[in-house]
Amino acid sequence: MATPPLLNEHVGNAAVLTFNDPDRRNPIGASLRGALTQALMEIETDSSVRAIILTGAGGNFCSGGDIAAMDAPMRDKRINFQEVKHLANQITGASVPVIAAVEGWAAGAGLSIAMMCDTVIATQSARFLSAFTKIGLMPDYGLLTSLPARIGHARARQMMLYAKPVDAPTALTWGMVDDLVEDGGARAAALDLAQHIETLGPEALRAIKAFDSGRLDRAIDYERDVQPQLLSSANAQEGRAAFFEKRPPKFRPN
Repeated sequence: MATPPLLNEHVGNAAVLTFNDPDRRNPIGASLRGALTQALMEIETDSSVRAIILTGAGGNFCSGGDIAAMDAPMRDKRINFQEVKHLANQITGASVPVIAAVEGWAAGAGLSIAMMCDTVIATQSARFLSAFTKIGLMPDYGLLTSLPARIGHARARQMMLYAKPVDAPTALTWGMVDDLVEDGGARAAALDLAQHIETLGPEALRAIKAFDSGRLDRAIDYERDVQPQLLSSANAQEGRAAFFEKRPPKFRPN
């Protein structure tokens, strides 16, 4: 049997959704995106769920987009961004708090997904990276909006332009992370927070979250228009080749 891209379990009052491709550090591609969209849709109809926890298997949160799938035709790339927009609205517009439990790497689209969440709990050894420019791309999954909202425009711009990793203590200081725990403890801390949510009024939480819903739409619309062109560029093709060949890319000036 094929390994499922997403593990979906209920623990107490929480729906725990685990990205499940640990050998590749849990990249997000069409299969994971589809499974996550379906799971979130089902959760919205389950009144017993008071919190959603997103995490990754095998000691990493998510390494980013599935680079092996980035050579799709232009038409398919545009369809993908409609799917991304829908998924982003499901996460940011969920009727219950969404918690990212981050171990290891949250890079590229993995960083973007973490930044969509209401709360980010990370371990001491977690690392955060806006990796897009390393492969000739711009940030996507709404990071152009969500990262500045958390850490300010100046710091976000540096992260997105220069693709340098940020360690967990620095991320906590900047506001990228809300709580820092010992290695191996992110899921347990997220479950503790989910239990605390039981003491809070669900309608009040829903009202707070609804005020901020849809804020990523403009950023993702921009990504939809620009990113497909970048994905098809010679420099992006070189960036992907360099990634798989484990060498520095040789980008050509425009």
